[in-house]
Amino acid sequence: MSEEYHTVERNLEEGSIGIGAMIVFIALILVAAVASTIIIKTAEELQQNAEQTSSDTRKEISGKINIVNAMVNRSGLDTDSNVDSIVFTGKVAAGAVNLQVQNIDWLLTCGDDASYGLVGGNLATTDAGGEAPFDAGESPNADKLDGTDYDPTDELTAGTVFKFDIFLDGGACDTLAEAGDTLLLKIIVIDGGTTVTELTIDSISAGSSVV
Repeated sequence: MSEEYHTVERNLEEGSIGIGAMIVFIALILVAAVASTIIIKTAEELQQNAEQTSSDTRKEISGKINIVNAMVNRSGLDTDSNVDSIVFTGKVAAGAVNLQVQNIDWLLTCGDDASYGLVGGNLATTDAGGEAPFDAGESPNADKLDGTDYDPTDELTAGTVFKFDIFLDGGACDTLAEAGDTLLLKIIVIDGGTTVTELTIDSISAGSSVV
C-alpha cells in the first residue's frame, strides 16, 4: 500500500479517538453539572432549615414571660377558706420582639391524685358581662403597673414589667387552692416560649406570697 493510504488511515483512526475523547469529556461535564446542582440544592435546603431552627430557638428563648412575683389578692369571697384571686407580676424576657398581649395564654393546674382542676385564659381577655369583681369591659388580666389596661394589640417590649390577675372563685381550682396546696402556672407565648412556675400557698391572707 502506498504511503498516502497509510496516512489517511492514521488520520481516520486519530479522528475516531478524538471524537471518543470528546464524548467522554462532554459526559463528564454533564455528570458534574447534575452533581453540582444536587449539591447546591441540598446546601440551600440545609441553610434554610438551619435558619428556621435558629429563628425558632431564638423565639423559644427570648419570647418568654418570667414571673417575678405572685401573691394572694383575694380570698374568702364565698366565706370559704380558699384563695379566690392571685395577682402576678411578670417581666418580658430579653430579646423579645413583636410580642403582643393577645399572643400570651396562661394555664393553671391544681389538685393531686384524688382531685384535679384546670383553668386557662388569655392576657387580652375582658369581662364584658361586668360580673363582680369587674366592671363591664374591664380587663381582668394584663395591666400596666399603674393599673391601666393594655389593649390586645399592644406590644410588650423586652424588659417590660406588668401585672395580671387569675381568678379561681367558682372555677375548677376554687376548692383546690387552700393553704398547703400547690398550683402550677404555665405562661404560653404563641410562636414563643413557655414558662412554668410552681405556686405554693402557705397562707390565704391577702398579700401572702405564693411563689
